[in-house]
Amino acid sequence: MPFLVSFLPFTNLSKLKNTLHQETVKLFILISLFCHFFSNFLLWLLGYTTNEMKQLQAKAIEFIGKNGQWISCEFFYRDKTEEYYDYCRYRWNGFLPLYLKNENGDPASPVNGCIEGVFLGVNVDLKTGNLPATSPFGNLRLCIPIEPTNGPDFNMYFADFYCHSGSKSHHLSLILTRANSPADTFCGPRLPKLDRMNNPFLYQDPISGQMMHTTSAWIDIFYTDMIHINSGWFEEVHWADASPKMGKPKNASCHDCNVYPYES
Repeated sequence: MPFLVSFLPFTNLSKLKNTLHQETVKLFILISLFCHFFSNFLLWLLGYTTNEMKQLQAKAIEFIGKNGQWISCEFFYRDKTEEYYDYCRYRWNGFLPLYLKNENGDPASPVNGCIEGVFLGVNVDLKTGNLPATSPFGNLRLCIPIEPTNGPDFNMYFADFYCHSGSKSHHLSLILTRANSPADTFCGPRLPKLDRMNNPFLYQDPISGQMMHTTSAWIDIFYTDMIHINSGWFEEVHWADASPKMGKPKNASCHDCNVYPYES
């Protein structure tokens, strides 16, 4: 390599070490740039196209249609530990920090690792109509009224439909973006956009004005705007710690939620 030749005239060991360090840094920068380019290329190559996302959405609609029941909901909520909310207060001035979307769900979802947000729950207990009494994510629940966080200046997108091996329940991932934000610009050409008043997943009833969610699947809201903890209130919940930190892989053999189900 050319830089090795430049080492020959050196008689000062410190200069030699300095040059070696500089060239090593350059090499690592080149390697990191290549890895970044290659990972983006794989996302482009293996990620779902817009047409395939519409096919996945059609499967979700078909699955929900088998039950065809909805229930009213009033709140988004986020279940975490007390330590997490202390971190929000003292490091983020009370805001919930945004994180890159993890690999949970379908590995071909075009938003994985590409946009930042926080996961929120919306499902209620089907027997009581109240928020769930237990959580796998933490013992402290931040409850946020839906209306201020999902107004007309927000867009909703269908992002994923999946289940996990050994689980009987299915999950839907919906993304909420502020209109014309960077996340909205990213999602717009890649994901099916949902009508707030007319979609089978989470919609506002045009007569009562109530928000309704399907009872056929668990909905994960990936919210891409900043939320302050003062926009809601806290409740304690029973913590059944069973949540993965990096997301669980999708059951590739399920015919209900795979565009290309794996045949074993």
